Amino acid sequence: MQLVATFTGGFVIALVKGWLLTVVMLSSLPLLVLSGAAVAFTIQRIASTTQTAYAKAARLVQQTIGSIRTVCCLFKLET
Repeated sequence: MQLVATFTGGFVIALVKGWLLTVVMLSSLPLLVLSGAAVAFTIQRIASTTQTAYAKAARLVQQTIGSIRTVCCLFKLET
């Protein structure tokens, strides 16, 4: 919320001080929005891929620990 207020306030001040430069700045605003959306999409995709990899690794670790426990129990039964 604070960032939106700062952005809006900055544009109001820019309009008062130099309206022509503000109009030029407004023309670049769609490019900024598109690049921000692209970055957000990429970060979301990378986070999803990472989460899937962590889930797969957790399953593997859980199976490995279960196998180690089984071997330990069988070894104790033999002795």
